Amino acid sequence: MQTQHDVVVVGAGVAGAIFAWKLSALKPGTRILLIDVGDNPLDETMRRRFVESFALVTDRGVLSPYRRLESNRFAPSPESGVDRKYYVQSGPDPYKSNYVRMFGGSTWSWRGNCPRWVPNDFRLKSLYGVGEDWPFTYDEVEPLFCDAEDELGVAGDHDEQRSLPGAGYRSRTYPMPRIAQALGDKLVKQRVDGLDVEGKKITVVATPQARNSQKYQERSECLGNANCIPICPSGAKYDASVHIRKATKNGVQLQLHSVVTRLEVGSNGSIKAVYFRDWRQPDAPEQSAVGTIVILATHAIETPRLWLYSRLDNSRDLVGRHLMDHLAGEVTGYMDRPIYPFRGPQNTSSIFDFRDGDFRRRCAAFNITVGNDGWGRKLHPFAAFEKAMWNPEAKRLKHFGKALQQELADGDEAITKMIRISYSTEQLPEPENRVTLADEKDPLGLPRPKISYRVSDYSIRGLEFGHRVALQILEKAGAKVDHLPEPNPSFNGAGHPMGTCRMGTSASNSVVDPYGRSHAHPNLYLVGSSLLVTGSSVNPTLMLAALALRTAKTIAERS
Repeated sequence: MQTQHDVVVVGAGVAGAIFAWKLSALKPGTRILLIDVGDNPLDETMRRRFVESFALVTDRGVLSPYRRLESNRFAPSPESGVDRKYYVQSGPDPYKSNYVRMFGGSTWSWRGNCPRWVPNDFRLKSLYGVGEDWPFTYDEVEPLFCDAEDELGVAGDHDEQRSLPGAGYRSRTYPMPRIAQALGDKLVKQRVDGLDVEGKKITVVATPQARNSQKYQERSECLGNANCIPICPSGAKYDASVHIRKATKNGVQLQLHSVVTRLEVGSNGSIKAVYFRDWRQPDAPEQSAVGTIVILATHAIETPRLWLYSRLDNSRDLVGRHLMDHLAGEVTGYMDRPIYPFRGPQNTSSIFDFRDGDFRRRCAAFNITVGNDGWGRKLHPFAAFEKAMWNPEAKRLKHFGKALQQELADGDEAITKMIRISYSTEQLPEPENRVTLADEKDPLGLPRPKISYRVSDYSIRGLEFGHRVALQILEKAGAKVDHLPEPNPSFNGAGHPMGTCRMGTSASNSVVDPYGRSHAHPNLYLVGSSLLVTGSSVNPTLMLAALALRTAKTIAERS
C-alpha cells in the first residue's frame, strides 16, 4: 500500500464507492485509497452466505443476514427500531433509524426506491417559510439525477414520472423500463385513480427503483424475491459493490477491516493525516494514511462523530446539528379478494401527490407507498399465521389442517388479502436534533454517538395528515381497515439519517460549501447524506449519489 495518496476516501458505502469510481474514471492514474470498516467479500459466494444466514433465523431484521460478520464485534451497527446498544439516546424522543457498517454499506439492506426530489424541495424557506433553501436549484442538479439513475440502474416510467404534479423536468429516460406492479397495487390503482382525497386527485404510479427490470450492468433482472430488505438473493437490486468493483479495476486501493479513529489537522488547517485501527489487531497502534485530499463518506451519524472526536473546526457549533429522518407510519387492512402479497419486491407502486403543496407551510409533506409485503413491520407473516391458527384467550387452536389452509388462503383475514398503505414524512432541519459524543465507549474505546432528538409539532401534523390520507385511500380501495388513526400518532424510522454537516454558501450557517468542501479545512470534502440541507419526503439515495458524482467532477476539474 502506498503511504502517500492523492485522495483518501473514508467509507465504502454508496457515496464513497461512486465517488471513488467516478474520480478514478475522470482522472486515470489518480492515487486513491478507500478505507472501510468491513472486510466481507463482494462475490456471489458471500451473497449466498448472507441469504443462508437470513433463512436460518427467526429474527428477520435489517441486520439478520450480517450478524455473523466479525466486524460487528468491533464496529457494531445500530439495531432496527429504538437502538440503545450503540446509540446513546438522550431524548426526549427516540431516534429510530439505523444503518449497516459493512463493506458496501447500507445498500446491502435497502429497499432500492429511487424517486427524484421535486423542484420545490430545494426552496422550502422561500416558498413556504420553513426549513432552509438549498444553495442550488433542481434544474442545476437535474443532469446529475440522470447520471445517478444510470449508475444505480433505476427502472422507471419516464413519461409517467414527468407528468406528475410538481415534478421537475426530465432530460433523459430511465435506463430500464419500470418494475412490474404487484397484483394488489393494480387493484388499488383500478379503484382509486382519479378520486379526490383531501383536495387532491390521486394517481397510483410505478415506483422508480434501483432494481433491474432486465439485465443491466452485469446484474440479472429481478427474480421477484420478497426480501429486498434485508438482502437481495439475486443481486438484481443495486448495492455499492457494483462501484467498488469498478473502482478497483481502475486502480483504487482498498484498506479494509479498518476503523478511522481521527483526522489530524496541520498548521494551515488542512487535514494532515487519517489515522485508523485494524480491528483484527485491537491492541496494535494506529496506522495512518496521507492524502492531498480527504473525503469523508461516513453517513450522517459517523461523520459528526469522527469530526468531533478529531476536534476539527466547530466554531459555529453546526457539526452534528440538524439531524433528520423520514418519520413513517402505515394503515393496514384486508382486501375483499386475494391479492397474493410477497410475490415480487416489497414495494412497486407509490402515490406522489402529497410530496408538495401549500400545506407544507404548516405540516410535513409525505410520500405514500403501496406495500406488497403484507402488513410489513406491523405483523410478520409468522405472526399472521399464528393469528389464523391460535386463539390466545381460549388457549386453543382456531383452525387446523384443511380448515387452516382455507383460512390462510381465503378467509376474511387471509394472508393472501393483506394490504398496507404507508406514508413517509419529511422532517425539517432543526438545530436541537443533533449528534454529539457520549461518555460511553464502543468496543474499540471510541465515544459512541449520543443523539438528542425531538419530533416537532410540524412533523406530528404531517404524520396525522399522512395517516388520514392513507386511511381514506385504503377505504376507497374497498379494504377492511384494521385500525383507526391514533390520537397521538406513533412513527417508525425510515433508515434515512440525514443532515448534521449540511452544505451552504456561508460558513455562518453551513459546514461545507455547495460542492462538499469544508469551509474550515481546505482539503477536506464530504459526500453522502450528512450534507443534505433538507430531507424531502422521498428516499435520499438518488440525491446523495448525484451529489457524490458532482463532487468527483469538481475535484477532477480543479486538480
